[in-house]
Formats: sequence, C-alpha cells, structure tokens
Amino acid sequence: MSSAFPPAAPRISPRTPGGRFTGLDSPGTSNTGTSYFGGNILMRQNTRVLRRRLLGLAAATAAAASVGVVALAPPASAAVTKIEGTAADAAGLATTVNLYRTLLGDPNNGSALGSQPAGRREINWDGTPDAQSAPNALPRDFFNTTAPRGVVFSSSNNRFQVSADSANPTNTPVRFGNLNPQYPNIFGTFSPERLFTPVGTNQMRINFFQPGSNWPATVKGFGAVFTDVDLANSTKIELYDQWGGLIWWQHVPRGQQANKSLSFLGVKTDADIYEVRITTGNRPLSATNNDGGSWDVVVMDDFLYAEPQPL
Repeated sequence: MSSAFPPAAPRISPRTPGGRFTGLDSPGTSNTGTSYFGGNILMRQNTRVLRRRLLGLAAATAAAASVGVVALAPPASAAVTKIEGTAADAAGLATTVNLYRTLLGDPNNGSALGSQPAGRREINWDGTPDAQSAPNALPRDFFNTTAPRGVVFSSSNNRFQVSADSANPTNTPVRFGNLNPQYPNIFGTFSPERLFTPVGTNQMRINFFQPGSNWPATVKGFGAVFTDVDLANSTKIELYDQWGGLIWWQHVPRGQQANKSLSFLGVKTDADIYEVRITTGNRPLSATNNDGGSWDVVVMDDFLYAEPQPL
C-alpha cells in the first residue's frame, strides 16, 4: 500500500520590512497560517472573559499592522494554465514538453547560483554521477548543493535513487532493474538514460530554495514527465502555498500503451508554489511489486519549473 506523506516542511512566516523572517510556525499557528492563541476557549467561559480575549486579539492585530507584518492568509483563488499530454515515445511527447518550456519562459538557468530574473530550471537526471546513481542513493539536497537548481526532496524515509546508465562501472541494470528485473521492460525515457524515484514509498515532496542556499523560495510553475502510468487515478501532482493551502492538483494522464508510455503534466500559476507533492502510481518500487492489473508502478523523468524566487 502507498505510504502517507511525511510531515510537511516548516512553513515560513512573512518577512518583516527589514528583510528578515519572523520565524517558523509554532504550535500556536494553524496549518493555514492563521494565528491563534494557545489553550482552548471553553464554552462555559463568561462573556466578560471572552470580550477581553477578543479585545486582546484586536490589539495584537493592530500592533502587527503597525510594523508591516503581512496577514497570514493564502490567496482566495489562483489562475492556472495547464499543459498535459501522452505519447508512446520521446519524439511524440517533445511538442508537449516544448510548449511547457515556452510557457515558463527562457532561458534555462541550469545550475546558476542564486535566483535569476527570468527563465526556468530543468532536471533531466542524466548528468548525475555514477556515485549518486543506482545502486547508490541520491542525496535529497543534491540539486541544491552539488548541482544548485533550488530544490530539496523529502519523503517518509528521505530515500531517493536515480537509475543507472548503460556505461556504469558496476554493471547495474538500467531503468531500476536493480530493484526489480521487470522494470527495464516497462519504463521508458524522455531524456535517456536516467530516471528518478523515491525508494520505499510512492510519495514525495519538493521544496524550493534560492539555488545554492538554504533561503526558502517559491516558483510560479511546475511540470514533470512520468513513465508507465497505466491507471487514470494512480499518479498525481499537488501544489501548495507557504501556508499549507492547496493551490491546485490533478491526476497525471494515463499512457497510451501498456509499457514504456510517457505522460506529462505541468502548470503555470499566478500563485506562489512553496511545495509540490507527487504520488507515483499506487505501489512503490520493490522486488515484489510487479506492475500489472490493479498495481501501477510509475517513475519520473524530467522536472521543469519556473525560476525559484526567494520569499
């Protein structure tokens, strides 16, 4: 069975006018970022006590306004432009992915340090060294440190893997054949040869940072290529703001064929995406989880996302 998402990353409170963050959310802050005071307000409290608390809340709100603290409330709605498609091979999906590149805008900023004024970032996994590819683990912050592209991954166990290529020094099977000999026969590639997956779970999170730093950031769009999506409701992308509010979600379209199909789903929005949650199929990769019937095993290829901008 699929595992539950790990606890969400700490939400970042808005900055003060001086440019510093007011701090991480505490147990006195709700998941939506709406502040509340500790302790339960019992119905048996008399009107006078309740009035004093309301007056105190009003005073605190007024004081916060005087120093320019932004109210902790997510946007009421967000405009979303979506691009999606499926294909039997990379050539068939290229037009869809290129449309999304155009939507995000140029240039591709690669591993440039710091947030750039325009453009996008891409991860195609193919430049990942053998030492950080199967059978070895990929450090979850590899693409914010070694290759600074402003993303850090997390999951219930924080284990991730990039598949081996055909020239690897340990003769590790390609396309996660090291995890299950079936997988090279069911997974295709959009940008050969490497693919990406969480290990031991089918759910993961992506958080954004100013590339090469630990300063939190948001993006205006995210998209990904998936391979072997066999069921219409097994794989999905969810976008969240910094308050934990859901901006948008959708299932990834199922592929056109039983094996090695490619699917793409990407959006651009006027909202600030703080976290992306991805569910890949309904079973994690393992030696005993064979794809077929009601069991859908899915992995990912290219990630494309708007330039991370610091909070």
